[in-house]
Amino acid sequence: MRSLVTAARLVRDATAGAVLLADGTCRMLPGLQGHALFRPGSLLLAVATERIADGHPYSCFHWPRGGRHAPDGHVRITILNAPEDAPPGLTALILLSPATDLRGLTPREMEVLGLLVQGCSNQEIARTLVLAPRTVATHLKHVLGKLDAPTRTLAAVRAKRDGLYVPAPPHQRPSNPQRHQTGGG
Repeated sequence: MRSLVTAARLVRDATAGAVLLADGTCRMLPGLQGHALFRPGSLLLAVATERIADGHPYSCFHWPRGGRHAPDGHVRITILNAPEDAPPGLTALILLSPATDLRGLTPREMEVLGLLVQGCSNQEIARTLVLAPRTVATHLKHVLGKLDAPTRTLAAVRAKRDGLYVPAPPHQRPSNPQRHQTGGG
């Protein structure tokens, strides 16, 4: 556990942390608080488990607090694969820290960005979020301006690099996005 605690210290301002186990459950990390997002059946745990299974050694994104539309704001989530010397069955660290500068992005725009990072088309985003395609286009126009990105691709790269998106839980994603996921973080 010492190496896990040391790895957790790499995430500045972490306020809560857990060790994700191979069975999808988690245990609180010594020295950090627990959090309701670590409860069994949590959508965050489903996303974290999927990230690890997909081979992402590191992921960083934001997650809504208090419900889908973030009535209590967001927290920043960092997922780190467990170090090689971790005990068997420990797969990753999940750390929560205060939200970073969201650059004026709304909760809905962060959801749209999450699907954009995954490589979804406007039509797929509209179907997934139950929005009109025109509404998605408006959200994307706002996102491009807020991220100072002239293209969807650059917006997705910047959102991924800075963790400025909310990934869709696995059951809410389109089954066949037209493009491939952009990998990593």
